[in-house]
Amino acid sequence: MKKITNVKILEKVTDFYFSSKDFNGIPLSDLYQFVDIEEAVFKETLVNLINKREVDLIYEGDIPNPHIKPFPAPPIDKQIEKIQKTKIDDNIKSIEENAETINGGETKITLFFDSIGCCVYPTPERLRKIVDWRRYASRPFTLRLAMGEYQLRPYFFELGILAVYRNDPRYRYSTDDITGSLYSVEGDLLNPSDRIFLKHFYFGFDNNGVRAVAVLLGDLTRLTPEHQQIWKAKMLRGHYKFGLHPDARKGILGHFPDKCSIFTAFLEELRVINEMAVKIKGVSLLKEVFGEKNKPENFGFLILPTLREFDLFCHTLDRMMNDNINEDFFDGEIKQEDLDSRETLKEIKGYKIRKLNLWITKKFRLPDPKPKDDMIKTLKYIRGLRSKPAHAHYVNKWDLSLYRKQRKLVKRAYTAMRVLRLILTNDLRARAVEVPKWLHKGEIRTF
Repeated sequence: MKKITNVKILEKVTDFYFSSKDFNGIPLSDLYQFVDIEEAVFKETLVNLINKREVDLIYEGDIPNPHIKPFPAPPIDKQIEKIQKTKIDDNIKSIEENAETINGGETKITLFFDSIGCCVYPTPERLRKIVDWRRYASRPFTLRLAMGEYQLRPYFFELGILAVYRNDPRYRYSTDDITGSLYSVEGDLLNPSDRIFLKHFYFGFDNNGVRAVAVLLGDLTRLTPEHQQIWKAKMLRGHYKFGLHPDARKGILGHFPDKCSIFTAFLEELRVINEMAVKIKGVSLLKEVFGEKNKPENFGFLILPTLREFDLFCHTLDRMMNDNINEDFFDGEIKQEDLDSRETLKEIKGYKIRKLNLWITKKFRLPDPKPKDDMIKTLKYIRGLRSKPAHAHYVNKWDLSLYRKQRKLVKRAYTAMRVLRLILTNDLRARAVEVPKWLHKGEIRTF
């Protein structure tokens, strides 16, 4: 009788797992009512199966939703301790007493709310013995989930995999440099196998700080078989050597990140600078400000460490900083006597960095001009980086050092914009513009 009960429970747990949408666990109360044996015998049988590594129990107290398996099951002793304390009959009675009946027209619908909050799963040990891997040959990540891996397990991939989607206008690709999403939008121009929706991807690092892209197993299984194969080809082996970005980890667990990306901070500096300029003169200093929805697609950490990608980033950065300066802002502000003897107002037309430098020098008495001078040097340096490919024989190349070079450049560019904002606050009218606390305190991630 005991052996029959074991088999009956295992078959029910396994059948439910494979027939469910996302390899779900069967609610403990449903399993108990299906087996239809005394509570003490049922508990004893479950304890035996747990010890034999045939089933796992996942409780609502351990995770928000026990119907999916986001993390590995609790230790065996914790599972047994909880099942022994659970009063199944009393809970089922409570479920029935608290059921709600609603009028569904000609029929009445009764809603039951499970108060036990526990689901039963086949263990990875059992699944390794019974899963037919051939059913999932074209879906490598679905196979991993079928074999009992947990939904929120991150897998790490080469950053270049994102370029497949970012560079294809048939997909929408967005990221805040901590997390992102991508999905197909031109259905008529794509084969059905290429129509995908990846709700979230994240970033991580190896032991040397090299960035990688991370995707949770549950999201990978929703890719088409063809795209599961594409991602598998770019999977970084030895994924245990990689770790999630700390703010990505917080987001997965439902918490807000502690800091913002330096790219987000850069965009916010531009917005605040422009508002201050309008308060000072009534004219925008910048032609355009950007948000997460309209930021240039190349404004972010490099996906590919290639010279072409780096130069494209430099071009984008210069366009957002130097080209973005509104020359009309300086109308009437700079006179001939403000110029060097060898200059004329006509000659400096279009020289926006020069005009910005002249305007700041004339308007503000800075106790230490060095931060301002460094800011101007940075603007000129970025302009110089942009012009290099146009004046030299261009050969693209793969260079991992470009990751470090870009991070250094981003920090320098951000510092320049922060200095400009601080300079503008010397005008009392600019102080009416509210600066976000996180920006004021410098709560910024530079990686």
